[in-house]
This record gives sequence, structure tokens and C-alpha cells, in this order.
Amino acid sequence: QRELEGYIEKRSGSNFGPPMGKKLIYFIDDMNLPYVETYGTQNAIALLTQHMQHGSVFDRGDLGARKYLMDIQYISAMNPTTGSFEICERCQRHFATFALSMPSENDLNSIFASIFGNHLKNFQPQVMELARKIVESAIQIHQNMNVRFLPSAVKFMYNWNLRELVNVFQGCCQARSDCYVKPSMLLRLFIHEVQRVYSDRLTTEDEMNCFDTMLKEIIKKDFPNTNISELFEAPLVHTNFVTSADGAYLPVPSIDKLKAVIESKLMEYNESNPIMDLVLFEQALLHVTRINRIIQNPCGHVMMIGVGGSGKQSLCRLAAFISDYEVKQLVVTSNFKVEDLKEELKTMFIASGVKCVRTLFIVTDSQIIHEEFLVYINAMLTSGWIPDLFTKEELENIYGSISNDARSEGIPDDPDARLDFFISRVQKNLHLALAFSPVGDSFRIRARRFPGLVNCTGIDQFHPWPRDALVSVAERFIDDIEIVGPDGIKISLANHMAEEHLSVAQMSTYYLETQRRYNYVTPKSYLELISFFKFLLREKKCDLQRLIDRLDVGLSTLRKTSEDVAELQKNIKVTLKKVEEKKIATDNLINQMRMQQADAQVQDDAAKIEAQRANEESCKAMSIEKEAEHELREAEPAMQAAAEAVNCLSKTMLTELKGLTKPPAGVDKVTNACLILIEKEYSPKKQTWSRAKLMMQNVDAFKNKLSVFKGESINDHEISLLQKYIDDPNFSPEKMLSKSAAASNLCTWVVNIYNYNRIYVKVKPLMDSLSDARQRKENALKSLEAAERKVAEVQTHLKTLEEKYNAAMAEKVAVEVEASRLMTRADLAKRLVGGLASENIRWNQEIEKLRAKALTLPGDCMLAAGFVSYLGAFDQEIREELWKVQWANDLIARNIPLTQDSDPLDMLTDNSTNAKMVSEGLPSDRISLENGSIVNNCKRWPLIIDPQGQGIKWLKRKEEGNVHIVQLSQRTWVKVIQQAMTDGRCVIVENLGTEIDAVLEPILSRAIYRKGRALYIRFAGEEVEYDPAFQLYLQTKLNNPHYKPEIAAQCTIINFIATEKGLEDQLLATVVEMERNDLEKKARELSAAAVGYQMELVRLEDDLLERLANAPEDILSDVPLIEGLEATKKTAKEIVDAVDKGKITQAEVEKARESYRPQASEGAMLYFTMTKLCSIDHMYQYSLDSFIFFFKKSIANAEQKMELSERVESLRDSLRMTIFRWISRGLFERHKLMFLAQITFNLMKRGVIGDDQWNEEQFQFLTRIPSKIVEEPKPEWLPSSAWVAVCALSEQECFNKLPADIIEASPRFRDWFNSTSPENEKLPLDWAALERYPFRKLLVIRSLRPDRMISALTNFINQTLPNGSAYVECDSTLNSLEVLDQLLLDATNTTPIYFILSPGANIGADLDALAIKYGYEKGVSYHNISMGQGQDVIAMSCLETAHRKGHWVILNNIHLMPKWCIDLEKRLDEYASEGSHSHFRLFLTSDPSKDIPIGILSRCIKITNEPPTGLKANLKRAWCFFSKDYIDDSDSKTRSILFGLCHFHSIMMERKKFGPLGFNMKYPFSIGDLRDSATCLQNYMDNTGGGKIPWQDLKYIFGEIMYGGHIVNDFDRLLANEYLNFFMKDGLLDEMEMYPFTEGEKGISFMSPASTTFDKYLEHIDVNMKQDTPIAFGLHPNAEIEYRTQQSNQIFQMLLELQPRSISGSGEGKSQEQVAEALASDILDKFSEKMFDVDDLIRNLDEQGPYQNVFLQEMDIMNVLLSEINRSIKELQLAFAGELTMSDSMEDLMISLYMDKVPVSWSKLSWPSNRGLSSWINNFVDRLAQLEEWANNPSEIPKVTWLSGLVNPTTFLTAICQVTAQRNQWELEKLVTFTDVTKRMNTDELESSSRDGAYVIGLSIQGARWDVRNSQIEKSQPKEIYCPMPIINVRAVTKEKANVGGIYQCPVYLTEMRGPTWFFNAQLKTKCDPAKWVLAGVALIADVST
Repeated sequence: QRELEGYIEKRSGSNFGPPMGKKLIYFIDDMNLPYVETYGTQNAIALLTQHMQHGSVFDRGDLGARKYLMDIQYISAMNPTTGSFEICERCQRHFATFALSMPSENDLNSIFASIFGNHLKNFQPQVMELARKIVESAIQIHQNMNVRFLPSAVKFMYNWNLRELVNVFQGCCQARSDCYVKPSMLLRLFIHEVQRVYSDRLTTEDEMNCFDTMLKEIIKKDFPNTNISELFEAPLVHTNFVTSADGAYLPVPSIDKLKAVIESKLMEYNESNPIMDLVLFEQALLHVTRINRIIQNPCGHVMMIGVGGSGKQSLCRLAAFISDYEVKQLVVTSNFKVEDLKEELKTMFIASGVKCVRTLFIVTDSQIIHEEFLVYINAMLTSGWIPDLFTKEELENIYGSISNDARSEGIPDDPDARLDFFISRVQKNLHLALAFSPVGDSFRIRARRFPGLVNCTGIDQFHPWPRDALVSVAERFIDDIEIVGPDGIKISLANHMAEEHLSVAQMSTYYLETQRRYNYVTPKSYLELISFFKFLLREKKCDLQRLIDRLDVGLSTLRKTSEDVAELQKNIKVTLKKVEEKKIATDNLINQMRMQQADAQVQDDAAKIEAQRANEESCKAMSIEKEAEHELREAEPAMQAAAEAVNCLSKTMLTELKGLTKPPAGVDKVTNACLILIEKEYSPKKQTWSRAKLMMQNVDAFKNKLSVFKGESINDHEISLLQKYIDDPNFSPEKMLSKSAAASNLCTWVVNIYNYNRIYVKVKPLMDSLSDARQRKENALKSLEAAERKVAEVQTHLKTLEEKYNAAMAEKVAVEVEASRLMTRADLAKRLVGGLASENIRWNQEIEKLRAKALTLPGDCMLAAGFVSYLGAFDQEIREELWKVQWANDLIARNIPLTQDSDPLDMLTDNSTNAKMVSEGLPSDRISLENGSIVNNCKRWPLIIDPQGQGIKWLKRKEEGNVHIVQLSQRTWVKVIQQAMTDGRCVIVENLGTEIDAVLEPILSRAIYRKGRALYIRFAGEEVEYDPAFQLYLQTKLNNPHYKPEIAAQCTIINFIATEKGLEDQLLATVVEMERNDLEKKARELSAAAVGYQMELVRLEDDLLERLANAPEDILSDVPLIEGLEATKKTAKEIVDAVDKGKITQAEVEKARESYRPQASEGAMLYFTMTKLCSIDHMYQYSLDSFIFFFKKSIANAEQKMELSERVESLRDSLRMTIFRWISRGLFERHKLMFLAQITFNLMKRGVIGDDQWNEEQFQFLTRIPSKIVEEPKPEWLPSSAWVAVCALSEQECFNKLPADIIEASPRFRDWFNSTSPENEKLPLDWAALERYPFRKLLVIRSLRPDRMISALTNFINQTLPNGSAYVECDSTLNSLEVLDQLLLDATNTTPIYFILSPGANIGADLDALAIKYGYEKGVSYHNISMGQGQDVIAMSCLETAHRKGHWVILNNIHLMPKWCIDLEKRLDEYASEGSHSHFRLFLTSDPSKDIPIGILSRCIKITNEPPTGLKANLKRAWCFFSKDYIDDSDSKTRSILFGLCHFHSIMMERKKFGPLGFNMKYPFSIGDLRDSATCLQNYMDNTGGGKIPWQDLKYIFGEIMYGGHIVNDFDRLLANEYLNFFMKDGLLDEMEMYPFTEGEKGISFMSPASTTFDKYLEHIDVNMKQDTPIAFGLHPNAEIEYRTQQSNQIFQMLLELQPRSISGSGEGKSQEQVAEALASDILDKFSEKMFDVDDLIRNLDEQGPYQNVFLQEMDIMNVLLSEINRSIKELQLAFAGELTMSDSMEDLMISLYMDKVPVSWSKLSWPSNRGLSSWINNFVDRLAQLEEWANNPSEIPKVTWLSGLVNPTTFLTAICQVTAQRNQWELEKLVTFTDVTKRMNTDELESSSRDGAYVIGLSIQGARWDVRNSQIEKSQPKEIYCPMPIINVRAVTKEKANVGGIYQCPVYLTEMRGPTWFFNAQLKTKCDPAKWVLAGVALIADVST
């Protein structure tokens, strides 16, 4: 309606239309495509009809107002071969309908010849001549495609129409005359375009090859003179970006040229966009050219079809970049709405239409999170425009924006013209690229609903790579690496890579069939394999070379040392000889020195005498010298002053002085004194100034003379001459200073020299004495010197000798040192060589191994690369099958070097890494280590399937301190990941579902690009800086998720599901730790020590080799090094000894631990048994942590035993019961026996129980119950189904003679077969021995009496499983409150209790009672919240309070808020990590729902409050519902009535199991009904005061209100009242039979006890109610046959579901389409000619009475049904033939035909039936035959009418009444039908029709049989479910006559399902109380399907 109103405007009032004066025509395409709703309505068509019929539509804003749309007309179109094939007649009648057929061949020739010929008019003549032939060839190709390649449900894109021809010539018209000058060039272009348009749509390689063959044949025929090989020569590729720079559409000269161009474009792209590391092999290059070709055309949109990981988006981006397109893609989240899409589209439309931005809009199927998105995408594809995208105001703005461009283009200034101009620009610039996956049904369904996805796009199929392509790609990529090996190893590796890829694809199919798990392999996976192989090979090569070099250095050192040892031995001999020679020479020197030392002693003594004398003289001289020195000390100041005076004289002073012409007075005296002393000028005359000046002529010389003048040398004459100056008072320095500084200083010098001389003269005698003394001393010293010289000579000689001696000794010592050094070196060399002798050998061997390893490295790396790339998603069995068997054998077969028994883990990890992973919490089993190695080595993001949570625990420990943990349900997860990418931290995304938010797409695909030096990624619409250290882990708790191929391509999926062996080891550690902590502690220490020792040995060897590598050139000179090596070697030996000792101790510890392995093994088995239950029901989720909790609990609760073997057995018993009780309390009743049986069979399989009875083949027989058709006739009493099962059983061991024995002893076997409880009876003949083999007896019972298998299985478990009855009757004596109280003991603040609700369950009362018991106050510390809208905030608030304060919280019905449950799970995780208050308890309730998160279910203790199965269990549960005190305190009458009421409740609860035979409808009876009834009973009993019991009141309350309030069916209400009539009577107060109508039943009885105590009642139930039997309900024993058969089949079907699947059989069966097509043809053959001419019959009838009306109505119904069958079958056949597109209804019909089910469209028009299709068809044929028979004589009623053959038999019964009323003139409303059962079984026994009614046949009685002889109801024969009734005369009588005695008003139903199929009551005679047949559920069934 919005689209309609978008083009009109308001005129006046409520009138709307186009602008005045104009008329508006709407063109509506695909008129038949609107979705047909459940009831056949089509909203869009209804709106259109409303307008055309009434001229108005309702206002969407005000539904009370109408809008009248005026001046509007409609033109519509539809494709008659697709959609709904018809439209509403009320709509169609407003249209004039025209059929437009496809143009004829001549028309097509004319159209395209004129178009193409006109394009070629400027080409070369020889080129122009090709136009018509090319057109003819194109048309012929198109026609062949329509014939050969037909559409189907899978190949839905094979719709060939004129668009294909248009696309072919659109491409051909891109040829330019200057480029295509030869005919062959144009022909190659034509062939290329044909291949692109047609071949690119084909889905398989075979079809493409078939097309190529067809194309060559046509070209060869139409162009006979051309060279076909030349025309089809590769590469046949045309582009506009390789050969020509101006955009001409030209052929590519070679693939190499194409690759070079595209690679250069890729480099340009990566410089400015997120980096795409593409591998441009040939197919990728071709895809780029194909995409480029499509988007270059106006309105060119591309549809890329291929599995995820095929490179669709990447190649599309590259093609867009090459074509200069801007790429747009939606950034969608789960909250992305249609409005958001429209906003994005608006932006693109404006950019492309206003700004002319060339845009490519890429859409993937994962981005279509709402199907409504496709409405807009389909509109863009078909018309390029979305009508309601822009508002009128927005369009006005757009018109304004393009006004200038429009004017320049000559577009009128008109809104319509402007809109057309805008749309044309959008169509030109905006293109769509759709990337869809063919996996699953979504693409097929979408293409069916939105045909534009296929019709309006150019399709590019991304096919799986064939083997040749895989090999070619691998060869190309490994060509650039060096691989050592035999010739052709690279080719062999390439072939093996292809084999790995294909083998994984095959194994994925097997995996799906056997394990029901999905795995996909994609081209991206293959490229990852190649890339990782190259990386691993390069790394391992480097590692090996490093190891070899390291060892080689050590060996080189040892070899050099060994070589030096021999040379050292020679040197030692020579050196020792020298030592001897030096020793002799040294001894001679010593003797010589002794002689000369004696002579030297004499000389030394003489020298000592002289020295004494010299000392004496010296002392005397010294005494005189001291005295003289004392005197001279007085002269020293004078000398010093004279010296200072000289020093003070400067050159300047003297120069100044001598420069005086005449000296000042007194100065001449100074110079005269100087002349006397210096110049020895004694004559006064010559003592002149000139002479003085001459003296001072050379200042320096003069000054030097003054300095060296000796005062001692002044003689007496000079003293006398100086005396006059000295005595002159003016001759002083002070006086002279005023005249001349030089004169002053000279004066000072003269005075002081004079004074010094006077003192010297005084001490001269003393000095002379000193001189003599010194002379004597000198003489003495000379004598001493001579003596000393003599001594010195002797000493020198001695010293020379000593030096010689020392030299000799030094040389001797040096030689000895050398000898010692050589000896030491020899010793060191021996120590080094000897100490490392073992290493020498081992290192040599190791180097040889490493060199051999280098040779086998290609094969080993290939195996490991495949392991990492492909095997993570598989389980251990398939992993080993692939790598150990298939891949290893293929490597060997291809002669690729491979280490013997190569193991991928050896290449991926080592012991230290494994030890580190184990220490971080990874289990130590093989599969876990494999998983850890894959996580550590994979290059794609790891996605771990981790239902037990072991993987994420390890990851959290592994990345501890550097990790953020998020869930996609959190609001802030996007911000967390953004920050982590920027910071280079780790992120774990946990609890993923099967769909991964599209926001993660850029991260998963690593769409990283570089800006400058930094890396960036576009994430959540923002540009985020990317740190390469960022790491992402993805985790899901789903046990079996199904991820799309896109995810498998982008992530490495790793199956972290725990293995049984790994869990067994964990449990062993747990049990040993609890039982023998010392053993487990020692085991852990030994394991840790062993790992430590191993790591230490590696470290020591590394240290040893490092020392050798870094040793000096002369290693023997480095003693610390060798000593260190010895110490290292010693430590290593000690470690080896410790390891050996540890192994012995470890073996002893392991032996002791192994005693507890049976407990651990059984625990692991139990865990995996219970985890498989989730395949039965989603609610059955269990965590490993919960299991460990109960495992430990079982150990703590186990009975103590002294003997170890008895203790282990006690542990196992405790474990078994603990786990079963825990699990069974959370199972529905229908699953408990199945779970217990699975445990029992698993224990038998392991040989724990069953006395080795287990036989796998027999177990498979038990679960599958196969059949075998034999020619030997069966006994009459044995059903066919039982006989074929027995014949199949005879093929099993020990049962070969069973069929023959059954025939031989038929009566005895019949008695056993007819027994009520054959499972408790012995088999006849030797088969009685099977009592000792209960498992084998089960096989016989399963074959002959499958209805007794539940009871037989229960008995088998009781016999086989130790204390089996305790399991069968688990919790049967506890009421719900007691069970909940026990559960509360197991609940913790992190383990909630989860109530799985059943109808009528009321857990609130029990919780309220427990809250009071434990002191919790409602509303204060106990919060009860019912979930619903707005309650989430309240719930979270209460949870937070309870978490902190330790309250109780119950959240009811959480299934109503599935999205909030995700938040709840996260909150509980936070509470668990923070630590809640110890008293905090959480209770959750919900109906069973698949929306409950696994994380919540798995952590909870689950409990179902469902009634138990079995009458006995129900009665005990009902009785135990009341407390012991309440029962015992009640009076005796109340107790008796209450017991009867409990029995009635149990009957009502348990009777439901009999299905329609029990009740017509299902009713939610519950324990609450019993509780309320008991309350009423107590009130009544209190009011009677012990008087008469008001039975009628009680029965009314119980039957009409409490239980009757649920009942809506009259027959069910009658049933309940009859039960109450039987139970509620006085006999109940004493002993009374509680089984109704058991007369004649032997041994089957249950009496009500006399009033007694609570416990006695329970004991009475246990003792007297021995078995469940239908007789207890008043039913015949046959009643349980069908129910129990169905129940047993369900149990064994579930057991079969829990077993590992296996693939058996060979050959290929028919496909779904083939089966459906064959069956459709058969049906059409039967019914195509069938049709009743009702009008003709009416014309030929003389009188049309009631009976005729009935049959005519039946014929009308049949005609409608026949028309629908013929129509739908013919449409389906047309779809199979490719003439129609497969629609939803066609596909549903096809599936129904294949599954042998009646199609829904047929059943809606037919009669109620439970038959399969084949049986239904036969029944239909019979019904038609009856009508055809009547049609032959329509005036008369058939002698006997097959009542069951009428669609509406009620009309026939009414007709009987009408005929009787007309005949007798009675009032019709007073008549009823009455039945008289005849004694005739066949119609032939009747001569004529009934006189007073009508004979009918076809009814069968159920629940009883008809005694033909006595004409009354009787008890059924054994195993007789249905008894055919004789012919019945149905007549009309008045209501009064119908009420006769001895009649059972038997309800008659159309089918066995009863309920709404009732159509009348038949009156059947009976001698028994009719209540018996009411309780027996006796009814007549019209159509028995079996």
C-alpha cells in the first residue's frame, strides 16, 4: 500500500490520485508470486482486489477512514511456469487476460539479426557476413539448452529465457570494428559470450563438458569452413582491462599475461585496502574476468554461487577495483533491521545517482538476517528502483541535486522525467554482487520466492575443484620451494595434497552418516593446507639443520681431541727424556757452586775486617764534619741572601745600571767591590765606572759569575780591599736601594759574600781536620772497596753460577711442567673423549637420524599439515583412519619419503610443550594433546567444540593475564574486541551458537589493511588499529553444532569433546586421590619429576653442546670447561639413573593405581552414556564438572570394605546408583528405562556383568529387529510380523532351529505366545534353557511378543544388573518433597536446581515447605518470581541480593524469556567466578524448550515432577504424596477412602498410556487433582462425624469437578464416572477387589486392605501388586499389545539412536526425485481417467432421494479430491520435466510421495485416515469402486453399503432416518439410529437390501469381540486387536424404543485415533454390565489402517 500511495497525491477530502488531468497506470509484475498463507490468502492480491472492486483502500493510520483512489489502472504480468500458478479469481475477473507465448524462431532471428547486423555494419565485409549465422547458432544453442538442461528442485537456476540471448548479444555488441577484423576473432567472442551466459550457470563438470560438446557440434555445423580447434583454443577469455588501455573488449593473449595484470592490480589494491592474500591460480583469474564482464554492463548484477571459502567476496572486490568501482557491504548485526538496510540503500542510491559514484554492493547470504531484505534486493535486480525507498521530500531534494546535470542532458524539468533520469543513473552506476552458498535449502527457497535473484543476474558458479585443478594449484604453489627427495617428488606431493582434500570430503560425508556431524572442506581449506605445509617444511628444515649443526660441532671437537691424543703421547716421551738430561746438568752445577762458595767465604771475612776499620774512620770524620757543619750553618743565611740578591737582579736592572753615564754616589763603591771579587781588579785606578760597565757588558754572563762565585775563594788581600767598603755606613742595600735597585742587590751580594768568607775562614782549620779524616776514611773505603770488589767478583761468579743453576732449574721445572701439562692434556683428552664416548656414538647416530629425518621431512610435514588443516573437526577414529591409514599409505604408494610409523604430533609438539599444556589444565590423553597441538599450530582462528568445558578451561589458563572473555550476547562485546585488537591481547568468544554474528566477519576473514606503518581493520563500522599479536579463540558448548562452510573455511574447527580414555585417566586420578592420596601424590610427583628430568636432560645436552660449540680453539687448555662437561655428564647420568629408578617406582605406583581403574572406566562409560541423552531431548544437558561432583560424592558414600577388591566393587556400586539417581530424577518417565537399559547393555559389553552373554550382532538384532521373508509357511496363530522376525533371528548364533521348532511344537509355542506374561514363562522344548541366558531370551521375546519387551527388559535388568530392583524402583517410596530435600543437599551456590515442568506440576508448595524448614522467609530471604515481560529487571535485582546475602530465589517459567536466559547464564558465570554467599540457592523452572541455553542446563541438577510409569509406581507415589503422620492420624474410613482415591488417581494417570483406547483426548491430570480431592474428602469426613459416607457427593466432586474439570469428551467423562462407581462404595472400607471385572482372570487380583498404617499400606502394595496388567484398568490384556509394542519400539529406537552409526550395504538407491516421479506416474495412471459426471447422473435420476443425495455428495467430494490429485501430480511432472519451476507445494508433494505419506493438500480434501500413502491409495480405489457401482444403478441403494468407504458416513445415517421418517410420516428430530447385528459376514449371504433401514459393513470392534453365534459382545481372543463385525442393519427408531436393556451403547469412530472422528453410537447386545465395556474401551472403528 505504501508503494501504491507513493505515486499519488491528495486531491480533496478522502480522494487521492495522480495530478489532475492525468491518469496513472501501475505495472504489476509477477502477479502470482505473493506468498500464499495458511488459509490460501494473499495480502497483496487482497489489497489490489479491494481497490479494483470498491475503488478505495483503508487508511493505514486511521483504519476507520477510507482513501478513494481515482484515475488509476493496472497492467499486470505473471510467469505461468512459476509461483502459485493461479491467482484469486475475484482479482482476475477485473483483468482482461492475454497469453503471451515465446517468440518463434523466425521472430527471434528477425529481432537479433537486425540488432547484431546493425552493429556490424561498419565492420569488414567478411565479418559482417557472420551476423545471420551467429544469430542462428545462438538461437539453436538456446533451444538446445531448453531441451537438454531442464530445471529441477536442485537445478532451479536452469530457467532459460530471452534474457540469455540478450546477454549473449550484449556481449557480442561490445566488439569494435577496429579490433575485430577477422571472422575468427568475432566467432571466438561469440563462443566466449555463449559460454559465459550458459555454461557458467551449469552446476557440474559433466554438464559443462556436455555443453562444450554441444557447442562445438553447432559451431562445426554452422561454420564448416572454420578450424574448431583454433576457435576453442585456450585461453578463450575476453576482457576490457588486459589487452587494451582504452577499455576495448578484447581477447586475453595468454593466461600469464592475464595473471601478471591481475597480480599488479592486486598489489595496488592491497596498498590502499585491507590486505587480500589471494592465490591467483587459473580458475581464480577466470572468475575475476567473469565478474568484471558482468558488472561492466548496465544493470549488470552478478550472482556468485559457491560454498564458503571459495573466494567469492575477495575475487569480487578485486574485480570491482579493476573496474574502478567503490565496494559497499553491509555491516550487519543481529539487531540490524529493515530500516537500517533502507538507510544504507538510500546512501548508495544517492551516491550512484546524484554523485555518479560507480558502486558495487556486495551481499552475502549470511547478511540477509531478515527475509524481508530480499524484497528490496529483488526490486533492485528487476527494475533498479525501490518505489518506497525515498519520501517525497527526499525525492524533491534529489531532483534539486541533479537539476544541472539533467538540463545538460536535455531532460525536461518534470518530476517524472527527473525520476527516470535519476533511476537511469542508478542503474548505470550501482551494481549488485550476490555471494550465496548452495549448501542447504535457503538459497533454493529464496530463489523460488524472489526469481530476480536468478533471472536478473549473471551467474558465476564457483565449482568444487576437481582433482586436476587441485593438483595444478598445488604444483604451482610448491614449485618455489626446495624439496629434497626422489625425482618428481613435487608432483607426487601435489597429487597427495589433492588426495588429502578429496579424502576429507568423502570422510565428511561418512561422518555425517555415522556421527550425524557436519564438516565441510572448501578451496580455502586446501590453500591453507598448502600454505601450512610450506611453512612447516621451512620451519622443520631450519630446526633440523640447527640440530645437525649443533651436534656436528660437538662431534668435530671430539674428533679433534682424539686426533690430538696420539701426538700428545709422542711429545710426552721426548719431554721426559729432556727432563732427565736437565736433571744431571743441574746436579753438576750444584757441586761446582758449593766449592766456589767456600772460597768466597774467606774473601768475605777479610772484607768484613776492612769494613770495620773503614767504619771507625768514618765515625771520626763524621764527628768533625758535624762540628764543621754546625759552624757553616751560620754562614748559610749569608750565602742564601747573596743568592737571593743575585736572583733578584733582573736583566733590566743591570742594563739600566750599566746604561748610567755616571753612577750615583756610592754605587761606584758597589761596582768596585764587584770588580775586586769578580774581575780580580785590585788596582784602585782601574776600578772605574767604565771598567765596571765593561764588567757588566754581558748581563747574563755577569749574573752567572755572581751565581757561581764561591765565598771560600776570597783571599786575604781581597778581604783587606773590601774592608773599607764593608765598614762604610753608606755601603748598605737599604741606602743603595734609593739610588739603584741593581746596586742595592749587588751591595747585598757583596756584603753577604764577605760575611760568608769571614765565617768560612774561622772554620777552616776544622775543615782541614775534616779533610784529613775524610782522606783516611776514603783510604779505608778504598781498602774496603777492594776487598768488596774481590768479594763481589766472587759473588758475581757465584751469581753467574746461581743464574746458571736457576736457569737450569727453571728449564728443568719448565720441562717438568711441560711434561706435567702434556700429561694433564693427555688426561683431559682421555677424560673428554672417554667421558663423551657415549655421546660420540649417540650424536653420530642422532645426526644420522636427523639426516634421515631431513630426507623424510616432506612426507612427515605433509602428514602434519593435513592433520592441522583438516582433521580438527573429526573424532579420534576418523582422524586415525585418515592420517594413519589413508594418507600414510598414499604417501608410501607415491614414493614420498616418510618416517616409519610417522606421527603428526612429532612434528607439531614435543614433550616439554605437552607437559606445559597438561600443567595448564589440558587433559593428558592423546586426543586432547592433538587438539592442543592444532590450536597452537593452526593459522586460522581456532573454533573449539567444547561441551564439557575442558578446552576453554585450558585456554583461560594458557592465556591467563592476557585474555578477555566475552559472549556475543553481551552488550559490550564489540568494544572489548576492538580494544583487544588495538592492544594486541587475546579474546575468547565463548558460548557460540550455530550462527556467528556477521560483525565478526572482517576478523574471521582477516580483512586487514595497512596505512603507513600501522595495520587497520574495518570492524563494526569503525576503523580499528590492528596489532598482529591479537589472538582470537571461539568456543561453543553445543555438542553437535552445524556451522556453514564459510565458517569452516575461516576457522579451524577443533572437536574438543572429551574422549572416554582421557576421561577415564582423569577419573582414575580423582578416585586414587580420594582413596589413596599418597599414591596419587606420588604419581603426580613422579610424573612431574619425569617431565622435569626429561627437560633437564635436554637442557644439559643443550648446555653440553653449547659449551663445545663455544670452546676455545685449544679446548684442552680450558680445564674448567672440561670439568664442567664432566659435571654435566655426571648430572645427566644421575638423572638417567633417577629416571630409571622413577620408572620402577612409577610402575609400582601405577600397579597400585590400576586397582581402581574399573571404577574410573565405569565412570567414563556412565558419563558418555548420559551425555548422549541430549540427542533424545535438548533438556538432558550435563557438564563434566557436575559429573565429577557426583563421582566424588559416590566415593564418599560408598560402603567401606577391608579388601581392596571389595572396596572397588563397593565404589562401582555406589557410583552406578549415585549417577543413575542423579540423572533419572531429571528424566521423563518414558526415558528412564531406556537410560537404565543403556547402562546395563554397556556394562555387559564391557564384560562387567552378564556372565559373558554379550554378542554385538545379537544386540544389533535386538535394536533393529530385522525381518526375513521365507517361503516356508507360518503357523496360523502367529502374526506375519512375528514370523519374519523369527526367521531373521534364525540367522543368529544358537537360534538356527527356532523356526522349525515353532512349527514342530506349534501348540506349545502357541500357549506360550498367548500367555499374559510370556516373559515370566519358560519357553517350550530345549528353549527353556534360555532362562539361564536372559539376554538371548530377550531376542525371542522381541521377535514373538514385542509388546512384552518393556516388562521383559525390566526383568532382565533386575536379573542382570546387581541390585537391579533398586534402579527400577528408584525414588518410588519418596514423595516429591523428600526427593527435593535430598536434591537440596547436592545443590550449591553455583549449582542451581532445575525443575522440568510437566502438566499439572506444582513445585511451589514443596519449595515453600522447604523454605520454612530451613528458615527462609518468603519475600524477605526467599524470592519467588514468575518470569514474563518486565520481570527480568526484578529477577536480576533479586539474584544480586541473594548472591550477596545468601537468599533463595526461584525463577518460574524461564522458557518464556529465552533471550534473557543468555544474560542469566552470563550472570551465573560471574557469580561463580566472584564467589557467592554459601547459602545462596537458585531454583529454575521451565517447560521443555530448545531455547534454554546449554550453559544453564548443564550446570543444574535437573528434576522432573512427572508421574512415574506403571500402576504400582503411580500408586506408591500417590500414597507417599501424603505424609506418614497425616495418614496415621486419619480415621480408618478416611484412610480406606483415601487409598481408593489414590488408586483411582493412579488409574487415571496410567490409563493415558493406552492412547486412544485409554482416553479419547489427552488430559493434564496431576498430583494436584489428588491433593484437592483429598482436601474435599477430609472436609466431608469431618462434617459427617463418622456417620454415613456421602458417596454420591464424593463421586460428583471427584468425577465432575476435580478430575472431570479436565475432561471435555462425553465418553471420557462416562469412563471416569464408571471407575468411581466401582471404587467409591462401602466395600472399599473393608477388603475389596480393586481390579474391575476380573471374573475369570486367574491369579490377577489386587485387594484393598483393611484400614491400617501408612507403612502397611506400602507393604501391601509392594507384596500384592505384582505386575502391571491392562486388567487392572478393566481393559483386555490385548489392550497393551499396541501400546507396549509402540513403547518398546520407541525405547529400542532410542537405544539405536544412542549407538554409533555404521554404514552398510552397497550400491546406490534411487534418489528422492526418481522415487517420487515413479510413484506420481502410477497414481496418475490410476486416477487420471477417474471423474464422476454428477450432472449427468442427476439428469438421469427419476427421483433424488436422501440416499441419492448422500452418494452425489460423496461423488462431489471425490471429484474435488481427484481434481486436486491430478492437478498437483501433473504440475509435479511438469516440474520434473523442467517446464515449471519447483514450488514449495510441489516440493512438499514430492517429499510426501517419497516418504509414503498422504500429501497435506490431499488429506485436507479427503477423509480422516492414519494410513500410509500406498494403503491410502488402495483404500481410495475401493471407495471409488463403491461409488462407481452405485452410479451404475443410482436409483437403488446398494444391497450393503460399505460405511467405511464414505467420506461423511453421518449423512448416510441421517438419510436412513429421513427415509424412515418419510415412509412412516414421523418427525425426523424424534428418530435415532439403532443397530441390529446380523450373523452374516459377507454380502453374498444377503438376497436383498434391508426393508426397514440399510445394511452396512466395514466396521471392526476394538477392545472386545463379537460372538456371531450368540450375537453379543464377548471378551477378545488373545492377540486379537480388531474383530471384523458382521453386516449390521442400521434402522431408524424413536428415541423411546432405543432405550432397551442389555445394550451397550458402543461409540463408532472413523479411525483408530477416535476422539473427533466419532460419528454415532451402535447398540450392541451384552450379557455383562455395560460398564465393563466402557472400562474396556470397546468401540467400533470404521477404517482400520493395519
